[in-house]
Amino acid sequence: MPKTLWQRTKHVASTYTWTFIVVMVLNQLLFFGFCLNPICLIAAMPHVLAITVALGSWFNKINGWGGGDQEVERSPPSTRVVPKRVPAIGPSSEYSDWRSAWSTSIEPNRWIPKGEAENIVRRFPPFKNGSEEAEPTSQYPHFQKALAKEFDAANAAFGKKQKERLSDFFSSIERNPLTDEQMDCCICMDSALQIVAAAGSGKTSTIVARVGYALKEGLVPPEEILILAFNRSVKDELEGRIKERLGDFPNVQRINVKTFNAFGLEVIGKSTGRKPRLADWVEPGKDIQAISEIVEDLRQRDPRFRLDWDLFRTVYGRGIDEWEYLKQPETDVIGRGSIPTADGKLVKSQEERMICDFLFYHGVPYEYERAYEHDTATAEHSQYHPDFYYPRLNLYHEHFALDAYGKAPAHFSGDYVSGVLWKRELHDERGTQLFETTSHGLRNGNDLDRLKFELEKHGEVLEFDESRKSTGQEPIPTKQLASTIRAFQQHVKSNGLSPRDLHQKIADHERGHRDRLTRFVKLYERVAEEWQRRLAVENCIDFDDMLLDAIKHLKEGTYQSPFNMVLADEFQDVSQAKLRLLKALKESAGTSASLCVVGDDWQGINRFAGADISVMTGFDRTFLNATQLTLSKTFRCPQVLCEASSDFIQKNPIQIRKTVETTNTYERAGLHTFAAETMSGALERIEKDLRQLHGAAINGQLDVPDGNKVTIMLLGRYHKDKPASFNSWKRAYGDQLELSYSTAHAAKGLEADYVMLLNVTEGLMGFPSQIVDDPALQLAMPEPDDFPLAEERRLFYVALTRARRQTRIYTLQDKPSRFVVELAKNGHTEIKSEKATLKVCPKCGAGTLSQKTGRFGPFEACSAHPECDYTKRLLTVGRGSASAVKSIRLKDPIAEGAKCPTCNQGNMVLRMGPDDEPFLGCSSFPRCRTTAQVTKRQNGKGKRGTGH
Repeated sequence: MPKTLWQRTKHVASTYTWTFIVVMVLNQLLFFGFCLNPICLIAAMPHVLAITVALGSWFNKINGWGGGDQEVERSPPSTRVVPKRVPAIGPSSEYSDWRSAWSTSIEPNRWIPKGEAENIVRRFPPFKNGSEEAEPTSQYPHFQKALAKEFDAANAAFGKKQKERLSDFFSSIERNPLTDEQMDCCICMDSALQIVAAAGSGKTSTIVARVGYALKEGLVPPEEILILAFNRSVKDELEGRIKERLGDFPNVQRINVKTFNAFGLEVIGKSTGRKPRLADWVEPGKDIQAISEIVEDLRQRDPRFRLDWDLFRTVYGRGIDEWEYLKQPETDVIGRGSIPTADGKLVKSQEERMICDFLFYHGVPYEYERAYEHDTATAEHSQYHPDFYYPRLNLYHEHFALDAYGKAPAHFSGDYVSGVLWKRELHDERGTQLFETTSHGLRNGNDLDRLKFELEKHGEVLEFDESRKSTGQEPIPTKQLASTIRAFQQHVKSNGLSPRDLHQKIADHERGHRDRLTRFVKLYERVAEEWQRRLAVENCIDFDDMLLDAIKHLKEGTYQSPFNMVLADEFQDVSQAKLRLLKALKESAGTSASLCVVGDDWQGINRFAGADISVMTGFDRTFLNATQLTLSKTFRCPQVLCEASSDFIQKNPIQIRKTVETTNTYERAGLHTFAAETMSGALERIEKDLRQLHGAAINGQLDVPDGNKVTIMLLGRYHKDKPASFNSWKRAYGDQLELSYSTAHAAKGLEADYVMLLNVTEGLMGFPSQIVDDPALQLAMPEPDDFPLAEERRLFYVALTRARRQTRIYTLQDKPSRFVVELAKNGHTEIKSEKATLKVCPKCGAGTLSQKTGRFGPFEACSAHPECDYTKRLLTVGRGSASAVKSIRLKDPIAEGAKCPTCNQGNMVLRMGPDDEPFLGCSSFPRCRTTAQVTKRQNGKGKRGTGH
């Protein structure tokens, strides 16, 4: 125990007394020695000095002034600094009593778990060297840091020793010898270990080897091992591998391999004595149909729900851009928009599209961007074209991109607000009726209602009809909306969100589309209420409620976990509820239990099934003293594919960083991209490539083991992408090629020699899909991933990394996927057509340039229009060449000397034709062949020029 102040004072006084006596005795001896025999005194001096130094050191030590070979500044106890170095584990003269107090808790020749240094300092407060007085708590972090560094070094030495001692085990436990990274993942026995595994890096082998290592080293008996799998297929694969590779270990059949759902039911059954029953209609695949049936039942029984559902599906089903990403209304080079509406028009913004759909499904006749009834063309303004005109009402309608304060988005170019003011003033001057809506009003819930009221006030009769035949973009299918509601329901339950929580999140969503979110949540609440009612009638539960009940029993102690080693596979597909289940399991088993999760956040593609990528990216926040190891060496893809796919996926900053290397020595180009003019042209190119591979296999040009075939996987974003000719291709080339088709979602875990990605185009049902990542899902997520198309990006990464040799991408020239363009922009592929290599747009980098023909001749335009308005005139001349410049005759009058409107480089100069008829021609002839009728002469005289 620490000494009192009085005890310390007596101790110091006593020490000084004895010191004084010894010094006096030595002085007397020196005096008499000098008097009697100076020579003897000189000879004795070294011994006297040594005694004096030893006594001084002893006195310093018993007073707590230092010790050993360590120099410590003499300062008052309150300001003393603890030595920066804490001696190695084992007997030591420094802090030996403190170290001996905890050293027995460290097992020799075992892994020291991360966090043990913190536990030691907390359980055994260090006391000052040479005394029983405790160090101040402010000094504990120094001890903890030094011990942690010491334990890390001990673990590194232990790991090296284990690799050498168990080299035969690690080289034979799986079909191929384990890599250094895989061995590290087996040996590390920290209490919470996250293994981030690259695609094709052998994560299943690592799980099996880790279990085998634990059994071989006697760390845990088989019955105390629990492996949790994402689904039945993964469970069956793990059970088969354990039986195959670990069959020689005693009682290996007692290892528990279960799905999360089966384990949750087991927990509830053992806790209550009554195992619950899952409703058969909540199974994946059946649950969407169940939601659809609930919706139809509610539509039939409740007219209000019917109207809300149908209005959402037809008008609100597709979201609009967030305010920060709102696109400035643009047109293509001939003045049209490019966003399709339900009635077949092309408009310039998503907000305009929503208004058009509202008008169409309510039966309101309107004209989009009809020329204003008065001539407004001036030197500053072209002819005015209001957004909407209602001919039966003689009413104009403008939709302005303005917020609640009348401001346009900061990224809009030009003086947008000035244009708004000009339009208002114009209507006032001309006495025409103008009705306005704004982005703020549309997003916050009242502008469409205001529009309805305004139209009815002017005599228009609005009759909503969801079955009105669309000539353009179809409404959101009921099944798709039901799927979104089901995914939303799973996230809401998993995260324990109440209706109040959801509405508060909507209120906090200042810059989003609050009106749409409110309508969506209102629909969800009605459907979820009916879902729960049906479960209660059948006395059943669903998976989400089952997980929540299992967590409750673990936390309340009605179920005591017997598992000291828990492993979870496919961790990137785990929901928040499953994460809490793992945490509760670990806490129930006690401090000695270890948890190991294996997954790849780059392949997190099951958000539609309740998965939450933040369980991977936030693992260290859930589990204290968590450790992250990486499996970065793949056995599948060639290096070119590794680099392209890794660069692509890590554009999203929330993804965990890693550098992927490969054992694959395939040296040919690993990534090809072909752009066809039409979809039929793309299919023809696919068949051509299959025919070439078939011929190469016959001629022995492909390295294929004897008796095997070349495996080729055709991948699509949807089931509909499967080519109609697929079965005929299998018959034609099946003697050499083993063909298969899969969607990108179903392909995770699969691989083939060659992979062909089909229909990788931009569009609603292209790749990336623009109908899956509904922004409403973000409401139910604890950490929203607002990176554009984040889930689709991960899905594309999965598609890219299935090939052992080569991935081939097939797209269209006029709408290549933004993902393909990004790969080309970053130098990972070239987008080739039958004639040329497509160039990436130099302005936006998100589209490619394709040749078009306009009123001023041929030009290049960006495929990413209307987001990008880049164009470039094509003025090259070549006799007989397809790209020769055509003659252009201007219809509108133009003055002599004016800038040529075609090339914008030359001036319009006076020339004489063959019959001495004057005309204006571009001074850049022959690069530009623009001509016009003479309307004005400079100085009243013309100059003879070369006719053309």
